Amino acid sequence: MREFDLIIIGSGIVGSSLAYYSSKKEKRVLIIEKNYSGFNSSGTAQGGLAPYLGDDNKIRDLHKESYNLHKNIKNNILSESNINPCYSLKKLFHIISSKNELLRLENVIRNFYNPKNFEFMNLKEINQLEPKLRSAEFGALVANDYMEVDSFNLTNSLKDASINLGSEFINYDFTSENMVIKNSKFLGVNIGEGIINSTNIAFTSGPWTKVILKDHVDVGVKPLKGQIIKANSNEKFDNSFSWGRDYATKKMDGYIWMGTTEENVDFQEGTTEEAKDQILNSFKSTFSGFSDLNIKEQTACFRPYSIMNQPILKESPNIEGIYIGTGAGRNGIKLGPGMGKRLSDMIFN
Repeated sequence: MREFDLIIIGSGIVGSSLAYYSSKKEKRVLIIEKNYSGFNSSGTAQGGLAPYLGDDNKIRDLHKESYNLHKNIKNNILSESNINPCYSLKKLFHIISSKNELLRLENVIRNFYNPKNFEFMNLKEINQLEPKLRSAEFGALVANDYMEVDSFNLTNSLKDASINLGSEFINYDFTSENMVIKNSKFLGVNIGEGIINSTNIAFTSGPWTKVILKDHVDVGVKPLKGQIIKANSNEKFDNSFSWGRDYATKKMDGYIWMGTTEENVDFQEGTTEEAKDQILNSFKSTFSGFSDLNIKEQTACFRPYSIMNQPILKESPNIEGIYIGTGAGRNGIKLGPGMGKRLSDMIFN
């Protein structure tokens, strides 16, 4: 009968990070995944690692912690994994939409960040670097230490590193019926090869966490569908831009990635013409040129959106040994390492 210190259900960015940081503690970890690592949003996300510019201090602390972990992963992961996450450094121009937003951002940068890493530019200054930007009445906040990463490669590099450190990985369509629970304590799983013992199980299955645990724990998360377009163009486009809920950036694959939608459609799969038109219209109203824009791919994924609007990291109040890590919404890649490490610390410290 096999035994593990931790069983992880789902190997997206949070689950793979949890496996990685737990394996570095020399814990015996089993990862159970229905499909493959990065199957959904963790493998298709844009991978932008921008600073958190909101007003929630708890989320800001998690962002800072996770950003520093990304720096460490960037510098060290290739000594532990055969997969390159392909980090890149560039400027991010966040187009400011109003005077109130400008004042709020000035306050956030002044009080919570190193001002040397940021600058405010007007349209004339921006156009010297990106002449195709049409307008920016209130200018832009420019982050000089912005990073991007290949989300699929990052997720798989962390999983690969955890396996190299001793974790095990199996494919299995796990349900709550596979759990062995007695006297409100988790004792292991039964997945067809006999019972595997463990006193800890973590569900990091994105929005599917709620589905799997519906008979045991009320997980306040739902799917938020997002669609992205990848397009070719010979136009120069070296920096990354965000405006409102949208963005555009040229990734290391040579495509301009642009997005994104936020759709409350439950688990309705597939891409739509409506989303494509919405994304393209937003891009073309923001930038001039790009007459040769040629769409190469359109993707759709389901992000885990927390109804409390912040990540969920907790132990079940009902069953000892069941842990939950999900709910990062559009910030999954950015927050994944921090969430995985915090969950590992919660379980083992």
